[in-house]
Amino acid sequence: EHSSTLDGSCAGTDLNSAKPQDKMTLMVRNVPVMYTQEMLLEEWKHAGTFDFLYLPRTVNGQRNLSYAFINFASEADAVAFQAAWHKKRVVQFTSRMKLSISFAEVQGLQANLTQLHKTRTRCSDSKQCQPLVLVGDQYLSLPDALQYVSF
Repeated sequence: EHSSTLDGSCAGTDLNSAKPQDKMTLMVRNVPVMYTQEMLLEEWKHAGTFDFLYLPRTVNGQRNLSYAFINFASEADAVAFQAAWHKKRVVQFTSRMKLSISFAEVQGLQANLTQLHKTRTRCSDSKQCQPLVLVGDQYLSLPDALQYVSF
């Protein structure tokens, strides 16, 4: 069971606080394959209030698939993140490709958790393959976060 606190810059949100029409989840493409979620978290720690960060990994977990999903507390936070990071490069493992950021097809924390629950196939038991889910100021494991979701 993984649970740790985070400074107030990334405080999570209530799972049911979003309005259905809000666009709060972004897909970030062109993430260098050696990046981890922890590296992204460190780089983006002052990037707004988000409650979900997921960097899918290969079956063996050794590399990421070069894209990530990040869900924000509000549409304004998502738009601000996109404005700050779109067509920028991350600091470590410099890539030729700049980040490409757009709104994701699946929107909201609950919808993203539901999607993961339905489709988990890659190295799902490994901690490095789990999404970072933040509720309040606590990180939750995927099984703990799924307890909040009504299927």
